[in-house]
This record gives sequence, C-alpha cells and structure tokens, in this order.
Amino acid sequence: MLVYPASKLTMHISEPQAAIQPPGFYPTVFAVGFRPFFAAGALAGAGLMIVWVLIYRGLLSPKLTSVFDWHAHEMIFGYALAIIAGFLLTAVRNWTGLATAKGHALLFLLLLWAIPRFMPLIVGQPAWLAILDLCFPLCLAIALCLPIIRSKNWRNLVFIVIVSAFFLCNLGYYLATYKLIDIAAHEFLEFALELIMLIIAIIGSRVLPMFTRNGTAGAVAAQVPALAGKLIIGLGLLQLLSNLLSIPALTAGLSVIFAVCVVAYLAYCQGFAVWAKPLVWVLHLGYFGVALGFIFKACYLLGLLPESMYIHTFGVMAIGLMTLGFIGRVSLGHSGRALLTSKTMLASYVLMFIAAAVRIAAAYSPKLMLWDIAATCWSLALILFLLKFLPILLSPRADGKPA
Repeated sequence: MLVYPASKLTMHISEPQAAIQPPGFYPTVFAVGFRPFFAAGALAGAGLMIVWVLIYRGLLSPKLTSVFDWHAHEMIFGYALAIIAGFLLTAVRNWTGLATAKGHALLFLLLLWAIPRFMPLIVGQPAWLAILDLCFPLCLAIALCLPIIRSKNWRNLVFIVIVSAFFLCNLGYYLATYKLIDIAAHEFLEFALELIMLIIAIIGSRVLPMFTRNGTAGAVAAQVPALAGKLIIGLGLLQLLSNLLSIPALTAGLSVIFAVCVVAYLAYCQGFAVWAKPLVWVLHLGYFGVALGFIFKACYLLGLLPESMYIHTFGVMAIGLMTLGFIGRVSLGHSGRALLTSKTMLASYVLMFIAAAVRIAAAYSPKLMLWDIAATCWSLALILFLLKFLPILLSPRADGKPA
C-alpha cells in the first residue's frame, strides 16, 4: 500500500524564523495571533458558559431574541472562532514566512471580536453591534489572505474560503434574528458548526501523524495512506454541502461514510498507542468526537436520536477537546517551552471530557443538574488553561527568540 512520509501529509507549524519578525515596539501579547486570541478565547469560553447557566437558571434575563440561539452563536462565533483565528494567524505566518497581523492591527482584530461578545447582555442586539460582529470574519479573512497571496501559498486559500463562509453564516444568523428572512437562525448556526468540523478535519488530517510521531519520540510511526487526508477533506466538504439539499437520507449516508473514514484515519495514526501521552491523546479523542458526532447526526436524521446529541458531541467533545489540545501545544511550542503535559493541563483535559460525556447524556435525558455539571466542567477546564498559560501568553519566549 502506497504511503506518504509524514512530512508530505502535515502542515508545517514549526517555530517561525526571526526574519519574519517586523520592526517596531508593541507588547509581547500582540506580537503574534495565538497569544491574545487564545487568552481571550478561553476567558470568553468560560465566562459565556457561566452566563448561560445564569440565564437558563432564571438568574439573568437579557433582552435577546432567543437565548438559545445566542448561546449557540457565542460558542461558535465567540469561543471557537477566536481559537481558530489565533491558530490561523500563527499558522499562516509559518506557512508563508510572512508576518500576519501584529501590534495595532492585531489589537484592532481582537476588539472587533471582543466587543460583541458580552455587549448584547447589556444593550440587546442593536444593528450596529451586529455590523461590528460581521466585520471580524471579513477582516480576519483579509489578514490571512494578504500573506498567502504574496507568498503564492495557494494550497491554504481554502481557509480564506472557510472564514468567508463564517461571515455568510453570521450574516444569515443576524438577518434571521431581525426577521428579515424567513429562515430559522439556528440553521445558519448549525452550518457554521459543521464548518468548524471541516476545519478540524482538514487540520487534523494534516497534523495528527506528525504530532503523534513527535509526541511519542518516533515510537509510533503514524503512517497513513497517500490519499487519506484528501479523502477526508473531500468527504467532509461533500457532507457539508449535502445539508443544502435537504435530503435527510443522503446527508445521513454521507455522515456515516465520513465518520467511518475519520475512524479509519485514527486507526492509521495508531491512537491506541498514545494513551501515555496526554498532549497527543487529547487530540485523538477530540478527532474521534468528530466521527461520533456524525454518527449521531445520521441517527438524528433517521429519527433515532435527539438533535441536541450530535450538536453537543460536535460542540463539547470535538471542539472542546481539540481546542484545548491545540492551544496548549501551540502555546508551549511557540513560546519556546518543552512539550510536556503538566498536572493542570491533564486536569483540564479530564474536565473537558467529563463535560462532553455529561452533556451528551443530558441530550438524551435532559436534566438541569446534568446541564450544570457539564457547564461547570467546561468552564473549569478553560479556567485551568488560563491559570497555566496566561503567564506564558503574556511573557516573552523562554528561549530568548523573537516572539
């Protein structure tokens, strides 16, 4: 069977060269995208979940069109998109060898993202706030597109398309919220959620072999078939687009096929051989969450399971575990620190897994107590990340290299 060496299958996110560091003075936290967006994203992810508990417990009554849609919107466009932005701003810098947004430009991007997060709880959902929120994915796409085009790094233009699709989903959400179109707001949010699954599928298929090999000091080869990554990406895109056809049986079938391919990919990565390496298995477990979510989605489309089950498998297990794994690994590697899992990091992984398991169970048997446990574990997992990594994200690299 033909296989590619890992170097052919992975995106390179190794440490950037000093040559791409631009001149000028600005705080370390605004030197590269992962620093402010990982910190702010984790803070918002924990805080917004606490606010959600207060809302559904009746202790807070903001003037929102739909508190359920707002919660889903903020977990996608608040938490997840912030982590995606931090990762892509850092990765594109390394792929192209050119600087992405930094200093005042990075601060501007951060403010565009941050202001619409908690302001609706105070002022409701006025049009000006929606416009501000819509500007973020557009400006992020521009910030990513410029170095990609300048370096002719055409392979990664796919991420510009996906970020632009986030803008369209967000636009649809606001048009539906303001009753300007006759489509339910949650339909745009569900499509955006599956866009995140596509991003996880793309990035995971590229980096899991390398992360597995490096994380086990080469003990696990993690060789995959030559076309495996492209197959996963192609099937993921096909499944995503099938949602637009509104043919449940077709989408269910494609969901199952895609899930099987993801599981097969993990088998080639030898996931069962990495359980002694938390920094590696958290990514394998999160990637498996993608497959499990699509199995649950197929069951929902066939009338066998509630919709909430697949949505929260995507949202808590896949996104929760994958983001925790990535932001920890990237923060360590790009701050010049050893890729070692501390007890705090391990505790955050365990808490996020508990949050996923309990929330999935709550989808099948809804109980406020289960919601409370899942929300608490989610927030604690992100708070532990902040306790461990906030000093790292705010300080210069440990090895003395440029930030």
